Amino acid sequence: MRRFLVLFLALVLLIPCFVSAEDADDSWAKKRLPKERLPEEIKIVPWDEIPSPSLGQHHYLLLCIDQWKSKPRPDGIEPPTDGNGNRRDYFGNTDGIVILTLDTAARRIMLASIVRDATILKPNTTDTKQYYGRINYVYNDYGPEALCKLISEHLGIKIEKYILFNFSQIQDIIDLESLDGVYVDLNRNEIAYLARFAVPKRTVIKADGYYALKGDPQKDEYLKLHYTAKNHQALDFSIPFSLFTQTDNGMVTETATVAGTSGSSIVFEKNGGLQIILADGSKEKGSYGFEHNRLEVMTGDDVHLNNRAEVGTYHMKGHSALLYMRIRKSSRGDTDFMRTQRVRNVLSALADECRSFTLDQANDLANSIMQHNDKTNMTLKDMTDAASWAYDLRDCTIEEFRVPPQEDVRSITFAQMSALEINWSSVRKKYNEFLDHTTLVRDTDFVVVDDDD
Repeated sequence: MRRFLVLFLALVLLIPCFVSAEDADDSWAKKRLPKERLPEEIKIVPWDEIPSPSLGQHHYLLLCIDQWKSKPRPDGIEPPTDGNGNRRDYFGNTDGIVILTLDTAARRIMLASIVRDATILKPNTTDTKQYYGRINYVYNDYGPEALCKLISEHLGIKIEKYILFNFSQIQDIIDLESLDGVYVDLNRNEIAYLARFAVPKRTVIKADGYYALKGDPQKDEYLKLHYTAKNHQALDFSIPFSLFTQTDNGMVTETATVAGTSGSSIVFEKNGGLQIILADGSKEKGSYGFEHNRLEVMTGDDVHLNNRAEVGTYHMKGHSALLYMRIRKSSRGDTDFMRTQRVRNVLSALADECRSFTLDQANDLANSIMQHNDKTNMTLKDMTDAASWAYDLRDCTIEEFRVPPQEDVRSITFAQMSALEINWSSVRKKYNEFLDHTTLVRDTDFVVVDDDD
């Protein structure tokens, strides 16, 4: 159920999507101004002047904070400060900000993401004085309801429902048994980066040598393994459950051999080692594990401390997927905005895992996600309603918009911090046009000149 997971994970955290800048007027972005200065006046739409969503449109704010273990922010408190009265990052900053719109009338699914460094009017702005800040600080300082209102006023749409995750919760969702990690294409620099961070062993395995087989020993006598050898020969094995269920640690008690197609065989060794023997006598070595009625066969490269692993598609567990999404610069030409592309890669991979979900499975996943979030004002009914709408729209193309488009952003430094100044009036007009009309876009590289942060 490909579209369903987007509702909950476009988290991360985090999916700034790119709109094409072709034929766009970039004079605002290229206007010559001192980099260190106050932002120009920001015009917003007051909350009571924002129209209600169009019939059939449902907006949700998805947030991910930059902490592994978080302290949920109590309602109604003042912005946290230190002993000197300076701002304090106590509850975490929202480095992932995504608006999901389900339009059941027009049969559309839309994602709009907001860069974490966007300059905004802070909630303490008055009629006579504008106070500026970065959008990713608002949750920590004022709370999620204030962030909903602030984004609504900057974009001119009413958002009232939100759900917030921390890194650990995202990791746990990726590792849910119904999802079992993600398959992601890794380039040479990304492999070297992950190897340098010593991702856990067997958590980033080359996909052409990784196979996870699920089963039920009460119903199924055999696990079916379809394996593609390095010579591209396709092999099939029927592996009896009884080889593994007789031991607590998931290893065979004695080395066991299982015959496969085309004269091949697979050998399970007592220590967790594994060999696939082809008809010509050549061997492909690897390892295996068995846990929770799941057999994992691994013969591909493991990037753990191996920066020479081959470029290609890899299977990634939750923790390593988080590290991959958090990569900021894997090469000299990389930018902070490429991290958002990696988040999208993970999201798309997870969505693919859900493509065949039934509505019952989608609701089960909604229940699991309700248990793996830091803070939300969505009830279980809100969540299952959204799951039902997303399920009904599962065949729709996901349409994407990023805040800001390239022609509506420029670098700025104020209050001793680097940020991105946004042409909110222009963005608001384009975003509302996006909501009102089908606008398919594609991702492109996005670079802000002189962005030092």
